Amino acid sequence: MSAKDTPVMRQHAEAKRAHPQRIVFFRLGDFYEMFGADAVYAAKALDLVLTSRNKGAPDEIPMCGVPHHAAHAHIARLLELGKSVALCEQLADPSKCKGIVPREVVRVISPGMTTDREHLDDGVNNWLMALELSATDIGLALMDISTGELSVARLENTTELLAEVCRAHPREILVGVEGQTARTAELESGVRLILPNVTQRQDDELDPSELAWGLPEDTPVELTVTERRAAARALRLARTCRPGKVIPVERIIRWDPRDSVVIDEIAQRHLELVDSANGDKQTTLLSVIDQTQTPLGARLLRRWVLSPLRDSGRIRRRLDRVELFVVQSRLRTDVREELKSVGDLERLATRAALHEATPRDLGGLRDGLRAAARVVEVLENVGVASEREALGFGEVSVDVVADLFAELERALVERPPAQPKDGAIFQSEYDAQLCECDELRRSGTERIIALESELKAGTGIASLKLRYTRVFGWYAEVPRGQVARVPADWRRKQTVATGERYTFARLDDLADRIQHAEERHRERELELLEQLVSLAGRASSRVKTIAAKLARWDVATSLAEVAHRFDYCRPEVDEDDILDIEEGRHPVVERLVAKGRFVPNSCTLSMSAERMWLLTGPNMAGKSTLLRQTALCAILAQMGAYVPARRMRIGVVDRILSRVGASDNLARGDSTFMVEMRETTKILRTATRRSLVILDEIGRGTSTFDGLAIAWAVGEYLDAVVGCRVLFATHYHELTELAARSDHIGNRSVSAQEVDGELVFLHRLVSGSVSHSYGVAVAKLAGLPERVLARARALLKSFEEGTPRGLEKSQTAGDAKRQLGLFEPKDPMLEQSRWIVEELRELRTDALTPLEALSLLDQWKKRLLSQ
Repeated sequence: MSAKDTPVMRQHAEAKRAHPQRIVFFRLGDFYEMFGADAVYAAKALDLVLTSRNKGAPDEIPMCGVPHHAAHAHIARLLELGKSVALCEQLADPSKCKGIVPREVVRVISPGMTTDREHLDDGVNNWLMALELSATDIGLALMDISTGELSVARLENTTELLAEVCRAHPREILVGVEGQTARTAELESGVRLILPNVTQRQDDELDPSELAWGLPEDTPVELTVTERRAAARALRLARTCRPGKVIPVERIIRWDPRDSVVIDEIAQRHLELVDSANGDKQTTLLSVIDQTQTPLGARLLRRWVLSPLRDSGRIRRRLDRVELFVVQSRLRTDVREELKSVGDLERLATRAALHEATPRDLGGLRDGLRAAARVVEVLENVGVASEREALGFGEVSVDVVADLFAELERALVERPPAQPKDGAIFQSEYDAQLCECDELRRSGTERIIALESELKAGTGIASLKLRYTRVFGWYAEVPRGQVARVPADWRRKQTVATGERYTFARLDDLADRIQHAEERHRERELELLEQLVSLAGRASSRVKTIAAKLARWDVATSLAEVAHRFDYCRPEVDEDDILDIEEGRHPVVERLVAKGRFVPNSCTLSMSAERMWLLTGPNMAGKSTLLRQTALCAILAQMGAYVPARRMRIGVVDRILSRVGASDNLARGDSTFMVEMRETTKILRTATRRSLVILDEIGRGTSTFDGLAIAWAVGEYLDAVVGCRVLFATHYHELTELAARSDHIGNRSVSAQEVDGELVFLHRLVSGSVSHSYGVAVAKLAGLPERVLARARALLKSFEEGTPRGLEKSQTAGDAKRQLGLFEPKDPMLEQSRWIVEELRELRTDALTPLEALSLLDQWKKRLLSQ
């Protein structure tokens, strides 16, 4: 029989046929083994020793393995690489099983379908994104199996879809196509640019029956066809990954992306909302406002940062809640203290619903419900009706799932073990049978001694002994002279030289219970654990409801704590067209500089008045900081948070568009200038009158004339065609002439001074523009050699005078001179001769005879000489 034809390998082959695209972890004893191509890949990816089955034989099979207790770490690594794992488990105890041990794939773990805490980030949702692409629209479903959330949306185009991909950062994308569509390739390339390592794959066709079953009972009837199909794809994958399990999704939430401010991947990257350019999480907006005490609050806050609201009414309701906790500092402190013990109720409830909860999970659920009840108790003391409304208290009291908490409190020990096999899960008095087994484990010898004393007194055999041997077990030994006193129901077991050995029902029963007390204790604990997990699973929906309230309170107290500690103000949010920030600050930069060193600045833009500011000033003076802080304040205000300013008023924006910083894309072969132009193109195509646009140094990646021309045209377009609020930083000082051509454009500059040859940055925004950029002074700060600086100063002076001495012999000098300025003094002779241009434009050269042409040239010559 070849290696492939053994019963075990036939089992593996069957599992692999069912899951050809996944790595099969095949349980053999205490190890998960991988075979064939799976083993070759896993050995390299996980740094495992690659061996083989039937080594040296013609049918040798590559093989590697990991201990089952250490599998989580290896699976996590495979998930990071975008792989899925199929767990093929032993369905029976090998020690009690005759013949081949039955095995079956009991679970599939994919990047978007995991619930194990080792594979999850507490503060981030683990989204699976399922898509249904049609010729007319796109259905999108987002599922987080670890929290039981499923939401759907209808999108118009791939641009909207990529914005949602950027916002959600899914771990896995499932694509379904209704017929042929050109969107597939566009989507794939777009996703690769945003999330290079995400798992993205084409889904199989949907069976019509899968649209009729498996969706929650209260699925919204108004879902479109593509939305339903996207949701069905997500649920089908969930059922595939957990065969035979009930999927913990009880309802589908429908959301409209147009309810949120659009912040595309470019703006997210430039503004460093949740990720920074250098990978330091401590320099992001999220990091400086995240004072949440629970994982579920952290996840909600992240979603709010990436999805600010556009409804001013909803924004104000969020701000009311934050204001309550800002004003009532004692209430805020008490709530935050209790929230520390809540833990991740959302994911714990889901694990219970999936019957995956461990004893430690149940302990966490118990502790979280206890803390939740305390939070509610603290907040219920708020007596003002408006404040209770802001907190979300209605006429019906908040359900803190007290019945489940009471049962968990009564059942579990203070610190339950991590795994059921570790034992010591329940309090001894929780269950009579468990209590007896526990007592027998601890006091079996005492019970035997007590029974022996009782038998001596009852039979009158003072020399009776209860003894134990490995061969015969427990027995009663009676001397020969006392045999007549032995009760009639005792059975002779053995005759020895000193007397007779007997057994009887009572001793057999006690001996059996003592001998199997450990096993029965373990079995009873598993029975009770299963019952308790089922009880928690049935209450999971109620637990998630209170968890959602706790998350909102956690976010509100977090934002209030930041506002109180760092002197933020409540913004005024309305439907007007004004953005007015008084003494605004950059929330991240002000934390990084010494206390009191950050210089605040004000900004006022109005679509009906001065809606575009052209910012000039030297490098390092703070132009980019001002751009970013304005956008960040807008995001904070519309997500319902206080802002780092003395005062702020904002008419809601619909999208924030950014072109800040220099970068290239070597993978696509794009230069810095090409990336800049692509980003600018996207801004001009998507900006609306309600948008907020920040631009930094448009056109700097090409020649002076080209760059200035492009920057000029972009500024004119945003002002005249779009009419949105814009902050435009530039070193093209000629661009400031735009302000003289439009009532909606103003000039501002960031001040700096040269003192004794040294540049001093004041970081203060003032009206008007500056005439130079102090570039040489900044170069000196950077440490450029003095010889180079001296030469640069001399050249700068000659350039400014229009006579670039020292470059006359160079072709480069001529090019440089031509690039120095767009608005050089005009030649009077050329101005007086514009008539010749007009005549040439109207001249039909193909109709002229040679004589007529010579005559015309003679007339022009005489006219020019006479001027």
